[in-house]
Amino acid sequence: MSGYPNDEITNIGRHSSVSNGEWNQQTIYDARNVLLTQHSVDVSQQTPEQRSGKIVKPPIYPNHILHPEIIPSLDEVPAELIKRRHKRFNDPSNIDSFEIEMPLAIASSLQDELERAVQHRAAKDRNHDQTSVPESTDSENNLFEGVFEKESYPIIETIEIDEPLESTARQNLPRTSIYDKSCLREAFQRIKIAGDFDDMSHIEDLEDAVGPLLRAMVIREKYMIFSLQSFPPTVAKFLTKTLEQEDQSRRASSTVRANTEPKLRANSGGTSVQTPPKHTIASISTRTIPPQVLPNQKPPIVESNLPIKSAAHVSDDPHPFHPPVIKRDEAFNIPLLEAADVCVKAEKGIYRLYIPDDTKRWVQVDYPVVDRNQFIDDYTLLSAMITDGPLKSFCYRRLQYLKSRFELHCLLNEVKEWAAIKSTPHRDFYNVRKVDTHIHAASSMNQKHLLRFMKKKMKTSGDMHVYKTKDGKLMTLKEVFDELKITAYDLSVDMLGVHADRNTFQRFDRFNAKYNPLGQSALREIFIKTDNYIDGVFFADLLKEVMSDLEDSKYQHAELRLSIYGRSVDEWDKLANWCVRNTMYSANVGWMVQIPRLYDVYRANGITKNFQEFLTNLFQPLFDATIDPSSHPDLYRFMHHLTGFDSVDDETKPEKPIITADMPYPEEWNMKDNPPYVYYLFYMYANILTLNQLRRARGLNTYQFRPHCGEAGAVTHLVAAYMVAENISHGLLLRKSPVLQYLFYLCQIGIAMSPLSNNSLFINYNRNPMLEYFERGLCVSLSTDDPMQFHFTKEPLMEEYSIAAQVWKLSSVDMCELARNSVLMSGFSHEVKMYWLGPEYQESGVAGNDIRRTNVPAIRIAYRYEALCEELRLLGNAYKCRQDRKEKDRLLHQMEKKSTSVTKIERAVLNNGKHESTSNLPKPISSATNGNSGNNINMSRNPTTNVKGAAFHKQAKDNLQSILDNFNAIISLIRVDDPQLNPIKDQLPRILTNTTDDFEIRVRAYNMVRAFESLLKLVSDLKDQAVLYDFRAINDAVKAQRQRFKNQQSDLDTKLISLRDRLALELVKFEDEYANKSSFKILKE
Repeated sequence: MSGYPNDEITNIGRHSSVSNGEWNQQTIYDARNVLLTQHSVDVSQQTPEQRSGKIVKPPIYPNHILHPEIIPSLDEVPAELIKRRHKRFNDPSNIDSFEIEMPLAIASSLQDELERAVQHRAAKDRNHDQTSVPESTDSENNLFEGVFEKESYPIIETIEIDEPLESTARQNLPRTSIYDKSCLREAFQRIKIAGDFDDMSHIEDLEDAVGPLLRAMVIREKYMIFSLQSFPPTVAKFLTKTLEQEDQSRRASSTVRANTEPKLRANSGGTSVQTPPKHTIASISTRTIPPQVLPNQKPPIVESNLPIKSAAHVSDDPHPFHPPVIKRDEAFNIPLLEAADVCVKAEKGIYRLYIPDDTKRWVQVDYPVVDRNQFIDDYTLLSAMITDGPLKSFCYRRLQYLKSRFELHCLLNEVKEWAAIKSTPHRDFYNVRKVDTHIHAASSMNQKHLLRFMKKKMKTSGDMHVYKTKDGKLMTLKEVFDELKITAYDLSVDMLGVHADRNTFQRFDRFNAKYNPLGQSALREIFIKTDNYIDGVFFADLLKEVMSDLEDSKYQHAELRLSIYGRSVDEWDKLANWCVRNTMYSANVGWMVQIPRLYDVYRANGITKNFQEFLTNLFQPLFDATIDPSSHPDLYRFMHHLTGFDSVDDETKPEKPIITADMPYPEEWNMKDNPPYVYYLFYMYANILTLNQLRRARGLNTYQFRPHCGEAGAVTHLVAAYMVAENISHGLLLRKSPVLQYLFYLCQIGIAMSPLSNNSLFINYNRNPMLEYFERGLCVSLSTDDPMQFHFTKEPLMEEYSIAAQVWKLSSVDMCELARNSVLMSGFSHEVKMYWLGPEYQESGVAGNDIRRTNVPAIRIAYRYEALCEELRLLGNAYKCRQDRKEKDRLLHQMEKKSTSVTKIERAVLNNGKHESTSNLPKPISSATNGNSGNNINMSRNPTTNVKGAAFHKQAKDNLQSILDNFNAIISLIRVDDPQLNPIKDQLPRILTNTTDDFEIRVRAYNMVRAFESLLKLVSDLKDQAVLYDFRAINDAVKAQRQRFKNQQSDLDTKLISLRDRLALELVKFEDEYANKSSFKILKE
């Protein structure tokens, strides 16, 4: 068995009482097979094709991602929102009833998983020496299919999403005391929801909500997949299963782009960019590539005092609990890639990729892109959704239900959860991995730490030149403090004035001023800036002490944010040089870059000319370093440690909240006004998308977009973040928008919350919605934001957890779940997360949890997963029911329309016949005019006329006989009187048996039409003959006979037209039934 982490299977055959020491002895394997786990793993992941410039075949995205317009029901969402804009959502008459059963009685997936896990462990115990893995059974492939059995305890009725496992290795569950057959049935208690579920009218506003919610989820999935960010697999499978089952004929117009395989070749010379046709680019939908060892790469240095086992013993070891430690000196020894034959060009604010074709002309690479107009349409739709009455009402009720359900779950299962974590050896809250996902590097230390550091530097580096004034004068550190008339002895935390207090509440401007120690911007530049006269040496030393504290704690990690302002194009190189020169690496620290939204300041000071220059300063160096690493070697190495981007600033600044299509493009935005929040987010996202596609094509790591959002300002900021952000920081305003909060729950979007920071700036601690979010099941974690302003202790993250636990009475299980969430939403690599959470952490439900690493019991994980699946099943059933109803209504409307049309024709014919009969009555003949009116003069007919009359008679007889024969044959073929069809005769009176009958019916119907046409021609001939008949004998008797003939002709004409129209109506109905055979079969089932 391979020694790679992906190939290892956790050893579950060991009894849960095995000592911690024995477990640790089995966590070491061959270090030569260990890759750079946190920073340089992306280099080692490059395949030979990627190193040679080849592009891997791009993925086939789901149709509903590339072409959301192919889902007709979702295209109706904007019209639905407008239609019910002024409708009262609490009107009982607006509650629609459904005609399909809602199956909610489905057993728990946890019990089935545990049963299979026990069986699997028993099989491994019996075959301890065998390494083969049995194949998956049918029951395993239907792991989440509901099997409802009688239970001796309350059972929750949840939905189950079909998620077959790839192998039984993914069923290897961590051992706890409850994982025993004797207590599987009572693993944990669930709530049973009983009632009449024949329809779903008891759930108010469900039908009004399901379409917009599904559309919103599809929108987010599209933006996440295109930018190579993550989207929950459970939700993705649900959307695919729900939306791809619609009638495929509705998607006839949708096509997936053709995929070719262009290459990125070594740069062979410059050519000009011409008007490009499109070529395709490779992209990989997953965020990581299976690790591979390059033959020419030096293996990482692993610090370990334990002997290295041979490869023969590796296959028997479980996956190690701790990743190998990379020496700081080796962290930036990353080999450079060769330059790729590709160039980039900014077009309307978004960078596009070009590669040369065979004729050396630059052609645009085809990869998923997001058009600004499409983004505006999606943004406008979501903005309208959050104000829709029925949708808000539905989402609020579901959120309240989730909160109440969690409270009941805790009441019923808190003891069992405690029992599970108590039976787990060694692990507790203090030694589970927890990540501070929202912390700024400039304030990552507490105020006392900064004070001690400043005093130390005053004593050890007082004579060092550290500051250059505006007039060019150099000052030592001692001179700077002498100018302030302050000595090291005088300094105190109160004098520093960096801690937030009650005066910063709702005053973000005062909070920003707290970054200046002693209120002096010069001290901020000296101590907490990377770009200053001393090249950020003091700041590097200060952060190394912070990283040292994190390393001492071992289980605490942080993603520090460094600033890039976009003022000049060389900022990235300066920051990268600072990192590489000072070896700013720690296994406990990841790096992010925050971009302040300060374009208006730069424009007012003449630093930038337009917004495009601001974007160029931000992204051009990143593209250059990715295409040709030798042009920016330090930046290329630093980018391996970078995990994502952040957008920061005061959200309360006045702005135009809505982005419109007539807004100027970045190269045209040269006014002094700052662009709105959503404008910033769109162009940052669009360029990160292009950068991620390029880096994935080259086998490098990709980046997340994790902006500050929802702390203050407009709720529409959260709409933009919902569309483009992997996760967000703060999210306080979600409490004001039930629709967005429910969508954040359904899509499991991470929210890094900082209650202590919010308490000093925007909302009191007891009003913070963090606990409410957590209870409802949103993916939330605790973070510190700015320890220098808000915390007092050496471990600010633990301080955050401890205060939250005290105020909200969080249990150890709750805090461990929050810690697990923080790891999941962090930007640390997939390989590192496998160590921290378990090799199967990406699996859904209990299969993705390892209690020995996370200390989160399977009961809690199963509850969260089942609650999410129930909400998805509710939406899925409602959507299916809605589609069935719409299809029924469409068919009925079509039939009624045709029936109404035929009825109008019949009435017109009858009215016309009566009018003609009345107008054609013979007029009385005056005796004065005709003296011998009483005589019946019998005039002989012309022989030619008699022959024509016989021909007319025969033709009419033949046509009528043909119509009757064909009609009888049709009736016989469709078997109206078949006794087997009696039960459904009312719903489906005519059913075709096979295609032969169908063809024969069509032929006979055509013959009937031909016969009708012949009859109509015959009537026309009879009219002509009657008009021209015997005009030579003009007398009263002939007139009377002619009048009687005309009357008979009119009656016959009326009857024939009536017969024709009735038969035509039947034919129309037949044709409609034949054209909708599939629909009728559905109704039959």
